[in-house]
Amino acid sequence: MFVVRLIRFLFGYVIFTAKGGFPERFINLCRRNGILLWELKSENSVITACTDRTGYKKIRTAARKSGMRVRMKKKVGLPFFLDRHSRRVGVLIGVCLCVSVLLILSTRIWSIDVTGNVRVSEEKIIGVFEELGVRRGASGAAIDIKITEIEALKKLPEISWLNVNIEGSAARIEVRETVETPEIDFDGAPTDIVAARDGQIVILRPFSGTEEQKIGNAVLKGDPLISGIVENKDLTVSFCRSRGYVVARTARNESVSQPQKIKIRRKADEKKSYILNFLFFNIPLGKISGENLYRESSEIFINGVTLPVGLTECREIIFEESELTLTENRAKLAAYSDFLEKCTEEFRYLKVEKSDIKEKTADGEFTISGEFVCLENIGKEIPMEIEES
Repeated sequence: MFVVRLIRFLFGYVIFTAKGGFPERFINLCRRNGILLWELKSENSVITACTDRTGYKKIRTAARKSGMRVRMKKKVGLPFFLDRHSRRVGVLIGVCLCVSVLLILSTRIWSIDVTGNVRVSEEKIIGVFEELGVRRGASGAAIDIKITEIEALKKLPEISWLNVNIEGSAARIEVRETVETPEIDFDGAPTDIVAARDGQIVILRPFSGTEEQKIGNAVLKGDPLISGIVENKDLTVSFCRSRGYVVARTARNESVSQPQKIKIRRKADEKKSYILNFLFFNIPLGKISGENLYRESSEIFINGVTLPVGLTECREIIFEESELTLTENRAKLAAYSDFLEKCTEEFRYLKVEKSDIKEKTADGEFTISGEFVCLENIGKEIPMEIEES
């Protein structure tokens, strides 16, 4: 039914009324003369019907013989539309251009979607495919998908498998990332364990190698703790990779200073500008400059389909510097906050046995310092230097 209506619209048809005379004779004469009538209705002795353009030209004869008076009610269809706007050349040119642009754009890529990625960012994957020609505005028919997939895998070692599907104006990239395997050290080169810091040994547990220190000894940074040289029962010597656990009592000092006069930056003004995005064209709609420039892009979606038109909002934030004087309590609070954050990071894997915290205010600056006695693993593995003779 839709096809019939479309054909009638393309060729054009006329809606007319006929009254008076003999309606039955009028309809019979139209059929005899090959005049096609449809949607025939009769109300109050008035007939309303539709016919094509050729039939309406012939209908006068049937109306005269049957005594009917025919009046045109409405013209419907493309030929009548073109006749009404035949003098408006601009409209016709615009329609032709619009149809041409739509036909061209239907063969181009409008959007690129990536699925299956977790560790590798979507921007990195899209950037690699853009280098290989899969970008907005590119012709989908001109892309060799198999070669593109192979080249993309070479440039993305974190990806083990990928697939590119170009459906209409959308390019969909499906990826599978490689499985991370733990690093296993198979290097059996001989090593020594030395002290990473000054301290007094509290625990010394060698798993492989020879002890060089005893519990209670004071050691300096770089002193040997466990040697990779092992003396055998037959008085020969062999080399091994030292393994062990060495805990020492160490001293640490931490301090934080907070001046009462600080420089701050406040937001003074904000300027907005826009960029019109059409495929791979970026058309600035105003002056775009500045150091503190933030961009936010938005795209147009219709029924889940991304259109090749978008808008990027650029916001330039202008700051001004000023000086702020903190009260003594605020300076103290800020210093303690920084001090606790620093100690939490430094002593995350340590055990603090003793601590001595001191406060000092001088020249408009509040200082917090602390002396700590900690228990920590000071063992550090280094390659053994062996000279061949």
